[in-house]
Amino acid sequence: MTTPGDNYDKEFKKSMFFAYALLVAAPVIYLILAYLIPIEEKVGGEMDMLFYILLIIAIVEPLVLPLIERFQVNSYRAGGTSRMSPGQLLTSMNLIKFALVESIYVYGLVVYIITGDMTKMLYFYPVGIIWSVVYWPRRRAWERLYQIIEVK
Repeated sequence: MTTPGDNYDKEFKKSMFFAYALLVAAPVIYLILAYLIPIEEKVGGEMDMLFYILLIIAIVEPLVLPLIERFQVNSYRAGGTSRMSPGQLLTSMNLIKFALVESIYVYGLVVYIITGDMTKMLYFYPVGIIWSVVYWPRRRAWERLYQIIEVK
């Protein structure tokens, strides 16, 4: 079993950069855009249905990430001689997590653009923040996953 080296630390720093970009900066930019773009509020049952459907998806969607993670680890192990290092695998797994969590904020922006209701957009932010905290890259979780990847 190999020990994490410089490549591992570089990949962890890269993952942290992407976490800040996708889970902090992007939602702030979406919020600023929503405040800068005035949209006339629309009402109707279909608007409410869209809001509730996207909110349910936003709450449930990140629950599939452990399955995706397990599939990627098994696929990496089965590949044998992969060109990807364990650190790169962890970074790619984190990018998938970040993209799915960022989509929650995008759902909020979509709801705002379609309905024009800023309040409905802001309902997505607590959900996104909770999932951002859950999937934020932590050194301990990386080391645990690294050990799982390296055990064959």
